[in-house]
Amino acid sequence: MYSSPVMNERYRDFLLGCIVALGIAAVPGGADAQTLFHRGPPANRFVHRNSLAVRYNPLGLIYDGRFAYRRRLYENESTALRDNFVSIGVAPGASPAFGRVGVVAEVQPLSVLTLYVLYEAVMYFGALDHLQSFPSASSDFSDDTLDDGDEYVTFGSQLILGANVQLKVDDFVLRTQFKLIRGNMALNDGDRTYYDPFYDVLAPDRGWFVTNDADVLYQPAFGLVAGVRYTATRPFYRAHHFAPGETQGDDHRMHRVGPLVGWAIRQRDGDSLNLLVFAAAQWWVVHRYRAGEESSAGLPMLAAGVQATGDLIPID
Repeated sequence: MYSSPVMNERYRDFLLGCIVALGIAAVPGGADAQTLFHRGPPANRFVHRNSLAVRYNPLGLIYDGRFAYRRRLYENESTALRDNFVSIGVAPGASPAFGRVGVVAEVQPLSVLTLYVLYEAVMYFGALDHLQSFPSASSDFSDDTLDDGDEYVTFGSQLILGANVQLKVDDFVLRTQFKLIRGNMALNDGDRTYYDPFYDVLAPDRGWFVTNDADVLYQPAFGLVAGVRYTATRPFYRAHHFAPGETQGDDHRMHRVGPLVGWAIRQRDGDSLNLLVFAAAQWWVVHRYRAGEESSAGLPMLAAGVQATGDLIPID
């Protein structure tokens, strides 16, 4: 059957959109989606959180999940202290271009603070323009370059150190979600960096980058979540991430800001299934390619999806 170049290009763009990830940080719900609003947690809990989301600029589709056992640290009736625990769990994720699975450990000493470490194995299938790697931190990783590049099958690991802080005053929530990330990928000979579609960053191999989401939200009791999110991402390149003799100092910082909104279709303490639908738009303030060089600064990142959370063993 005949297929025109225009249709091939549209089909390719659609497939490309299926491989770029939207992380759990895009979800506008609570920093801890399994918080019990009307009571303290039991001594033992088995919880889950599963999200499916799509994104535009860059395009993307991903499943992101977490299944964990929690053990309460201590009993306290204060709202600021009662939701405390230590936790261990698994964190699967998938898209048409890669699969990953990790082990996550968390500690929440009080309701407003969560610290965690996540170590995961990642496999890229060599499909739909990913994974692609580059010889330098100064390399061009624009969408056009990725479209014309050569993806390949590879594997690696990723370490994430995270901290979530959330404060609620009446119906208003202030929240920050911080991640420090180190990737270790099996790259082509001579390559020192790779494009990470999950975070839309040229990541330093065997190096660190940081990303943070800061939110101001309005969250009344009837299920609405609405507010503004500011996102900042920065890779930390070392001398060995540049080609020999190359000028160092291109850090590819990224900043974007915009509104987000969510609606809890179902929200009941201790149930096995609670549902939240969400959407967000963030305009690129600083980006090497998305803030005017390759695409218009007036074109935001758009995201939408659904999140399911709950207790694997419902709480009475």
